[in-house]
Order: sequence, then C-alpha cells, then structure tokens
Amino acid sequence: MSPFGIMSLSIFLLFCCIGLFSLFIDYSMSGYMRAQEEEYARAKARSAAQFVQALAGDLSSPHTQKRVNQERFLPLQSEIGRLAENVGSRITIISESGIVLADSDMSVYQLLNADNHAERSEVRAALETGTGVSERSSPTLGVDYLYYAVRFERAGETLISRVAVDLESLYLQQTRLRQLLTIGMVFGIALVGLITFSLARALARSVEHSRKRLEARVTERTATLRQLQELGTLLAVCNSLSEASEVLAVQLPQLPPGTRGALSLMNNSRDMMIVEQEWGGRWTKGSFVSPGSCWSLRKNSMHWSEDNSLVCDHLKDEADKDVLCVPLIAQGDILGVIHLCQKAGGAFGNMELEIAQAISKEAAIALSNLNLRETLEQQALHDPLTGLHNRRFLEEKFDTFIEKATRADQNFWLLVVDIDHFKTYNDKYGHDAGDFVLVELATLFRKSIRNSFTACRLGGEEFALLLPDLDEAKALEFAEQLRRSVENMRLRFEGQPLGQITISGGLAGFPKDGSNLSSILRPADERLYHAKGLGRNRICKDLLVDELTDPRFSQPAKTAQRH
Repeated sequence: MSPFGIMSLSIFLLFCCIGLFSLFIDYSMSGYMRAQEEEYARAKARSAAQFVQALAGDLSSPHTQKRVNQERFLPLQSEIGRLAENVGSRITIISESGIVLADSDMSVYQLLNADNHAERSEVRAALETGTGVSERSSPTLGVDYLYYAVRFERAGETLISRVAVDLESLYLQQTRLRQLLTIGMVFGIALVGLITFSLARALARSVEHSRKRLEARVTERTATLRQLQELGTLLAVCNSLSEASEVLAVQLPQLPPGTRGALSLMNNSRDMMIVEQEWGGRWTKGSFVSPGSCWSLRKNSMHWSEDNSLVCDHLKDEADKDVLCVPLIAQGDILGVIHLCQKAGGAFGNMELEIAQAISKEAAIALSNLNLRETLEQQALHDPLTGLHNRRFLEEKFDTFIEKATRADQNFWLLVVDIDHFKTYNDKYGHDAGDFVLVELATLFRKSIRNSFTACRLGGEEFALLLPDLDEAKALEFAEQLRRSVENMRLRFEGQPLGQITISGGLAGFPKDGSNLSSILRPADERLYHAKGLGRNRICKDLLVDELTDPRFSQPAKTAQRH
C-alpha cells in the first residue's frame, strides 16, 4: 500500500474514530440536554402547582368547559399568566376530568372553547403515576413542544399542572453542538473534547442558575402569599379594633420587609386620623393629622410622596418625604391610612406596591367588619332612650358577674326599681315628659353608681342595678341613698314642674337568693311589688317589714293597708 493510501487510510480511520466519537458525544449530549430540559420543565410544573396550592378561593372543577368563565376562576387565570411570564413557559391548570381551568397562552374566549385534555398522554400518565411527559408538534404553530404534567391536591381536589416547553431552542443547541463537533473533526480530537466539555459545563451552569432563580422567585412569591393569608386569618378572628391594630403592627413590618411605617385610623367624629400603631421609630403613636392632608384619601388610591413630586401636607415638615400612603377604604367608607417608607431609603418595587395594595384590602375589610360588629353590639346591648344597658345585656352578662363573685368569694346584689305612678306622668304630662323622666333617672343612676356597678333598663319604667362586692347592709344602704336621691329630684319639662318622683325597689342577692338570673330576679321582683303594696317609695330586702320600726311607714299608709 502506498504512503498516500496509508495516509488516506489513517485519515479515514482517524475521521472514522472522530466521527464515531462525535456521534457518541452528540448522542450523549442530546440525551443530557433533553433530560435537563425535562428536569427544568418538571421544576416549573411543580413550582406552578405549589403556587396554585397557595392561592385562596374555591377552584373546584366545573361540570363543563363553558363554566370556566365564573368569577372564581378569573384570579387563577390572571395569576397563572403572571407566573408564566416569570418562568418563560406556557402553563396550563387542568382538572381531573380534563377541563382546562387556566392557560397562560389562551384568552378567555379560547379557554371557554378549549378541548378536553383528559386523553392527552401526559395528563393520563400524571393521573396514574403523578407525573407525565410527552412530545408533540403544535398543528397551529408548527412548533415541537415538550409537555410535562404533575398531579397535585388542593382542598380535596385533584388537579394537573402542565408546562409546555418550546423544543426549538433545544434543537438549536443540538445543531450548534454538531457544528462544533464537525469543526472538532478538522482541528482534532483534543479541541473537540475541550469544546464539548466547555459547552457541557456552560449548559449545566446555565440550567442550574435558571432553575435556582425560578425556585427563588416562586419561593418568595409563595411565602408572601402565605403571609398575606395569615394576616387575613388573624384579622378575621380579631374581636376588637385594638386587637386588629396590634395584629397589623406585628404583620406589616414583614409585608413588605425592611420598612418603617404607621397605622392611622379615623376617629369617631371623622375629622382626624390618629396614629394607632407605628414601627421603625419614625412616627409618634397618638399623633394626629387632618384627613384632607393626605393625597391618598383625596384620590382613594395609593400615593407615593417624593421630594420632586406631589407631597402630602402631613409630610411637608418631614426631612424624608419618600413615603407611600395606602388608604384603608371599605364599601366607600374611609377607615384610615397605612404609611410606609424604606428603612434604607430608595423606591418601592412593583412587588412591594402589589403587596401594599393587598394588605390595604385585607385590613380595610377586617376593620370595617369590626366597626360594624361593635356598632351592632352597642345597639343590641344598650337602651336607645337612656343609654343604659338593656335586659339583653343583663341576660347575657349576668353569669359572668356571678362567676367573678364566686371566684372572689363575694356577695352580689341585684336591685330592681320601678318608678311609682309612672302612668300618671304619661297621662298627665304626655309621653315626651315620661321619656324625659326616664332619661333624667338614668343620668342620676350613672352618677350615683361606682365603676364596678352596672345600671340597666329592663323595660318601661323598670330598672335593675348590679351591685358586686357589698355586704347586705351596704347594699341596702346604697339602695336607700338612691331612693332618697330620686325623692329629692325636682324636674321641670318645658317649663312645667313634674312634681315629686319616687321609686320602689326590691333587693335580692347571690348566693342568698339564688345562683342564676331567674332565681335572683324572681325574689327581687316579688320584693319590688311588696314595696309597692306597702305604700311605695321604699326598698324591700324581704317580704316581712316591721311596721312599727320602719320610719317610712306613716299612719295613713297603715290604715290603707288594713283596708
């Protein structure tokens, strides 16, 4: 064989070796890139599943695809679209029956006319084994896609999270790899190996970096959603506005983190905003400003004051004017403002602004509900005419008073009083005069009782006073002083004197007369009527009265009793 032949054979064998090696490298790298693409798609699908699990609301599957336009699915379609933009892939959420609940690449109209996906191979595989993968070409776009589906559970509902990855970039990478291998056949095995190794390392680092960045974004978003959900839960179980403001003071510094701020609530007269809570040390708790000094309340939307923009009046004397004001508005009612600024200065990003907006909605609804509840409780437990507690308050709170008296091993007295001849006032002076007497009597009761005592209007002209921590003598002494105070009242209505007003009362106590409201109220009523039968304008603590020693027992009264 000639040297040319030997060289040709050597070159041929070399190129054959290089070609086989290149084919092997091509096969291995294509498989590796395909595996990495599947791993990347699986990470996206699982991240999307975790994201959907964290969303609030009812996502139970409808019976038909046409019913996906219900309002409860609109937030899902919107959030899936945002997540798809972040991960750079198409995301589809599918029910167990194959109904498409959301698709990042579909409009609402397309979603309503989407085909049932129950028979898609990746969907069937995911329902059977938990994950499914398939590759097929889109007939409309003419592009090959890698579909990766993951099954997950949410609120007892089985759902499928599917990610579609465009394989064009993978094919392009494979083509470039083959070109490099071809060049390697010319420049030598060493160069080919070096380029292949470098390419593989670069590709692996790129995939790993992208995966970590995606996981970090999804983790951050999921954590924020969990915190918002926790905030909503805590606000929902608050029993008062003070509790709600404390919850906001704890939760707001974390959403968004690294902020200073304050919570200002509108006062009852609606003319001042008072700082209820603050964090970060910039605002002074208890300080106040006029509602008209904040642009967010004028606009009914967030307002970001900056040195070179429109600054709220309540910030003009501040050195740092870079403050975000978020109004708390529910059903058109202005409840207050949340003020936020960055501890290290700087601007708020879009994510922080979205979080602030979400917080304001949660807080406004919760505060509005608490306001309404307090108003309803006030109306339900107070008499609208006199402002005293009513019979319902007595029925609901009486056991609490008894329990406190039991724990402290103290007596507890119930004084029931009734205005004598009250019908006469209504008949002689009119019902307005009668109402005036009731109001004045309630005012006297409020001035006469201690902080621990409670006055209630049972109905009509009948009142009840709760007297804890007194012995029988002290309770009777208080009742007598109250009776004398009423007896000494001199009332005039519209310039006309109303004459003398007197009351009669019955005194009963715990544990002497009973252990609950009905058992104590019964003897108190009996003693009240007994006092009226003895001539009125007296307090009875039992049904036996010594007529000779009672100074209020006049001779005419005794004669009347005998007859």
